[in-house]
Amino acid sequence: MALVALANAKGSPGTTTAALVLALQWPRPVLLVEADLAGASILAGYFRGQLPHDRGLQQLAIAHSHGDLESAFWEQTLPLVRDDADKKLLPGIVSPHTAPAVANLWGPLANQLVALERGGIDVLVDLGRLGTGGVVREDREPIVRLADQVLVTTGSRLPDIAVTRELVKSRTSVIDAAARDLTNLAVLTIGPGRPYDANEIARTLGLGTVGSLAWDPVNAEVLSVGSPAGRRYPASPLVRSAGPVISRIQDRIEKRRARFSTGPRDGVGPRTGSTAVQAGPWRGNGGRDA
Repeated sequence: MALVALANAKGSPGTTTAALVLALQWPRPVLLVEADLAGASILAGYFRGQLPHDRGLQQLAIAHSHGDLESAFWEQTLPLVRDDADKKLLPGIVSPHTAPAVANLWGPLANQLVALERGGIDVLVDLGRLGTGGVVREDREPIVRLADQVLVTTGSRLPDIAVTRELVKSRTSVIDAAARDLTNLAVLTIGPGRPYDANEIARTLGLGTVGSLAWDPVNAEVLSVGSPAGRRYPASPLVRSAGPVISRIQDRIEKRRARFSTGPRDGVGPRTGSTAVQAGPWRGNGGRDA
């Protein structure tokens, strides 16, 4: 099993969309946690505002204050896809103004997410913009420390790479080639070849890479704003690019655990054989329910 976080620097694109497409194509039971301090966007976007924001991290923080984090945990989740109990979402906070209400939740939540491995569940965490340390307090540091992989997302244009480089520099010393498989930081490029490719970007940042997700704005809107998914969506560049990224994530986790001689907690699951999931909340028989 695995705990994988996704994060970005200021101005870097598409982290939530990346987290969604990876979760929907993930080959094992998976929980997607929306942990962006800027506020949640999946209920308003992917679900098109059709669900009330009446569960999630803020309600879980209240339960934690009463000592009920573990017992209340699954009550605060909802299915990402209709009739698929293996893909769930833990919604995030409503707005940045409510971030202080969950400040004490992150440490216990990180431990709870690691514990889900015993039940055979992988976890993807959308952190959004990550603090740089120093004068910026980062309450979500327990998740970053415990994650098997922290994927720093970046576009392939120079402004994206520049801000991402500053984030990486602030969080780690220069990593030489021999140590790139040991750190839990890796780069996920969104939209390679505009103009730099994933390997060039990884070398610039001094990190390993899990590859790239295709630049596919039309199909990305299926996930970001709930646009209808056409019949070709399962074979779209965005969806097809997710499988190789997932395989490389799992390979890095296995390699890192082997190097640390910890072994897999319960194995990180199959690398292949997943079927493209038709996007859209509670989509059934190829059509979106109203």
